[in-house]
Amino acid sequence: MFFLPIYGDRAVPPTVKLLFGLAFAFVAFPMLMGSGVGVPPAVLESPSKTAWAVCTEIGFGLMVAFCARWVFDAIQFAGHFAGTSMGFSMASVLDPHTETQTIAVAELHYIMAGLLFLSLDGHHVYLSAILQSFRIVPLATADLLAHGDGVIQYLIHMTGEVISLGLKLSAPVVVVSLILNLTFGVLARAVPQMNVMAVSFTANIMIGLLVAFINLPGFMNAVNGSFDAFTPELVRFMRLFHG
Repeated sequence: MFFLPIYGDRAVPPTVKLLFGLAFAFVAFPMLMGSGVGVPPAVLESPSKTAWAVCTEIGFGLMVAFCARWVFDAIQFAGHFAGTSMGFSMASVLDPHTETQTIAVAELHYIMAGLLFLSLDGHHVYLSAILQSFRIVPLATADLLAHGDGVIQYLIHMTGEVISLGLKLSAPVVVVSLILNLTFGVLARAVPQMNVMAVSFTANIMIGLLVAFINLPGFMNAVNGSFDAFTPELVRFMRLFHG
């Protein structure tokens, strides 16, 4: 819960995260017990087995939370790529979600994606996925070592998907910026007296923002489609740990 997008953002106070996690556990526990999900008796036989089961569940939760962030990571990557091509790399701002310096365009992309995610009830999908994880991988049964090769291959695949989605989302702005830079390069050779640097810097920002605004419906549709594909991918990832 602490590492999921939206819920686990650094902008959310730790006290709120803790209280929400406790409230969710209080509501989810009777639901899971009623459906037959419980702690295997063998886990409680010794402190060492209990400690290993706790560590296994923590590791499983961290890896699922890492997978759950892939759409938002792709969106931030697209914002960084597009913002750099427009010349915003010199104007960084503090990202309250990660407490690091980031480009303003990436932060704008993240906020828009977050609002779309909430409007699509994506935060409810996260809660449903947490409940579903106890049925797919019952308590203390996650095998983090036996299926290591499959998990690594899946993470490599998802990394490629993140980069691919980021490139697709940023492509319109990046392509237009590339064409502008080539055009101003030709102008610099044809008209040496022209202050190409000053003109190109302003034109890159203005035209880049215009293209981003025109492409906004396509951007949101692509993000929406990625969110639709999120749940099956997350379930597929969780099934890799079923021992």
